[in-house]
Amino acid sequence: MDGKTLYHRALSDPSRVRVLERLRASEQPLSADELAAGLGLHANTVRAHLLLLEESELIVSSLERGPRPGRPRRLFAAIPEEAEVEHALLAAALASSLEPLEDGADIATSAGRSWGRVLVERLEPGRSADEDACVERVATLLRRRGFAPESEPGGLVMHRCPFRDLAERYPRVVCSFHGGLIDGALEELGAPIALTALEPWASGSTCVAHLARRRAD
Repeated sequence: MDGKTLYHRALSDPSRVRVLERLRASEQPLSADELAAGLGLHANTVRAHLLLLEESELIVSSLERGPRPGRPRRLFAAIPEEAEVEHALLAAALASSLEPLEDGADIATSAGRSWGRVLVERLEPGRSADEDACVERVATLLRRRGFAPESEPGGLVMHRCPFRDLAERYPRVVCSFHGGLIDGALEELGAPIALTALEPWASGSTCVAHLARRRAD
């Protein structure tokens, strides 16, 4: 079944559309059980809907990380609608202009840092800028923009790149921008960690942001 057919099939069922709309309205990823309870649907029905929505690339999933005992839950998040055709065309125009420049990657990194500082959600007043809190804020920033991040020791794994085609054509500037976005967000939070490297396509389908403790000045 091709992508267009899957997309139309995914949106042909009212209950499935409700699942998608609930995910789009949520600030955080949700489990199948949470969706079922909130929508009044059977959990198995929700899981079937989630499977088709993910195949249609309308949502992404990742395993929950944290202190919860037992088997980690699979969490689901909607892929944002904002980075669609118009934004992709604008990004392509900017990337193609910067790629040939000798300092194009540096310009992209600087721009990413600026946007990271603006877009990251600040910590609550009085809350310590500990590593876990800062990583979660950066993960939220990336999740809302379709990267499907998952934290792991020493970094963040991004299971999806919303500009993958563009990154494959202009990796020097696109990946530099995304690296700057992460590092700028960490700087804004006063995080004790910093980005040391952004590894594109580390496993063929994922990118890894490697993080480490900042050096004392």
